[in-house]
Amino acid sequence: MRWKSFAVAAAAVLAVPLSAQAAGTPNAHWFAGSVTSAGSGSVSVNVLWTGKHDTQLKGTTVTVGIDSSTEIVYGKHQSSIDPGDLVRVVAVDTTAKRIHVNCNCHFAAGTLDAISTSQLRVAVKRTGPYDGVLKDHNVTFQIGSASLPNLSIGDRVAVVFSSTGFFRDPSFDPTTATFTVLRVRVVHDKGEAATNP
Repeated sequence: MRWKSFAVAAAAVLAVPLSAQAAGTPNAHWFAGSVTSAGSGSVSVNVLWTGKHDTQLKGTTVTVGIDSSTEIVYGKHQSSIDPGDLVRVVAVDTTAKRIHVNCNCHFAAGTLDAISTSQLRVAVKRTGPYDGVLKDHNVTFQIGSASLPNLSIGDRVAVVFSSTGFFRDPSFDPTTATFTVLRVRVVHDKGEAATNP
């Protein structure tokens, strides 16, 4: 039960693309990505995923305006647009008409089988609802600036992490993506002395 509650709390709720509510609207675009900067009047996005007619935007940074006509939908635990957040945007010309904001947070749990000063590796047995592609694989996570609890090889751990791509993107390749730890919880301590480097 502890696994399930932690997974639900950590999962990033990334629904299917905002459809073609933009369809039929002149100069409408759909794209999704990671926020690089945001202010009251605009947001810049590193584009990771696009609609089929907007593929030229993938891999670029796009800035769109925010005005009184922009509908902003905040996902769970979100109340602002911040760098690193994942967003899905419907824009007309250079103005966002709808922005859906999610935290860039995913969930995986399993047995810790390696750790260094910069990385940890987990034999993943459970995942969040959108991270199932990682199940039953050894996954390496970058530690970055995260604070870690005392860890020992063999501990069962739950990891909340960010990703350099959208798991729901049909072209997403988990073997080339970078996963960075946001936080780690020890679910079952093997009982040995810590092996943190």
